[in-house]
Amino acid sequence: VWNLAIALGGAVGGVGLAVAGAGALPLLSLPLAIVSLVIVVGGRRYAFPAGRGTASPA
Repeated sequence: VWNLAIALGGAVGGVGLAVAGAGALPLLSLPLAIVSLVIVVGGRRYAFPAGRGTASPA
């Protein structure tokens, strides 16, 4: 899956550059940034609940 994601990212980026030019690159990367933000916020909310830190005495 990782290799497929890299290959698809390269293909989509190459097509985006060929069609819209380098000036459109920030707009083309905006959906990826939004998806990344949603994953980070979800991870903070569900993967690391409050009170489960590693700073407990040994």
